[in-house]
Amino acid sequence: MRTIEARLLVRTSAVLGEGIQWNPYDGRLWWTDIHGRLLLSCDADGGDLRSRALEERLTAFAFPESGGDVVLAAFASGLFALDLSTGARRRLTAFEPENPATRLNDGRCDPAGAFVVGGMDEAAHQPVSRVIRYDGVVETPLVTGIAITNSIAFSPDGRTMFLADSPTRTIWRHVRDPQTGALGAREVFATTAEGEGVPDGACVDAEGGLWSARFDGACVQRHLPDGTPDIRVTLPASQVTCCCLGGPNLDRLYITTAREGMTPDAYAREPLAGGIFVADVGAAFGIRGLPERRFAGALPAVG
Repeated sequence: MRTIEARLLVRTSAVLGEGIQWNPYDGRLWWTDIHGRLLLSCDADGGDLRSRALEERLTAFAFPESGGDVVLAAFASGLFALDLSTGARRRLTAFEPENPATRLNDGRCDPAGAFVVGGMDEAAHQPVSRVIRYDGVVETPLVTGIAITNSIAFSPDGRTMFLADSPTRTIWRHVRDPQTGALGAREVFATTAEGEGVPDGACVDAEGGLWSARFDGACVQRHLPDGTPDIRVTLPASQVTCCCLGGPNLDRLYITTAREGMTPDAYAREPLAGGIFVADVGAAFGIRGLPERRFAGALPAVG
């Protein structure tokens, strides 16, 4: 297996860094500290760090095709239109209001520009939540019986959706209709063994390889399109949460980490936990990413 070590880009000490993505329109990385209730961004080299305090935990978000300061934001309680310039927001949906133990978690736009996002059971990690698809008008259930949704990603041709239920240590590959988003048969794509962490956030590169962040695994693992493990990116932090391919040439792997629930002794052993890391996978292996898909639905004015 080929390996490369990631280096620290930004020392943020996030409680739960997540949702990282590259926005070529402003040349910045964007991510969230879920439990810190912060939305953060920096330039491609980690400079000009900015943060905005939020009134609720933000778990994932998508920039709109139409541009502007309003993004589609998955907060713990549902989907909102969020104004990046002011922090104001407007509710679009409520997520599983009948179950106070669940919240939204991982999400991203599919090739048609709809937002696919799933929930998690915070209380007991039981398979009681679901994955939905939101196109700006209709919310469509895609998958039920999920404990912790992660690894939502799509193949370059849009005919495959990847999805993990983290406690099962399994990433599934779903057949999908690239136009309607409807899911067909699924099969196991990859699994992680005890001691290797659990699959968290993920992204897909231009060759169809899946990069899987491993929470409690101190790495990001690339899998070839057939599921074979390929490149491993190691980190000096165990709680690896999400990744994206970005930078001007889409050839850098940017990685979020966390320090959720760490004791003072554990944090002393991992003083960079919660930081943002980067690995130059383009220079090392010739890897390039794909532009992050943007939300095609209409978003209301906020304020």
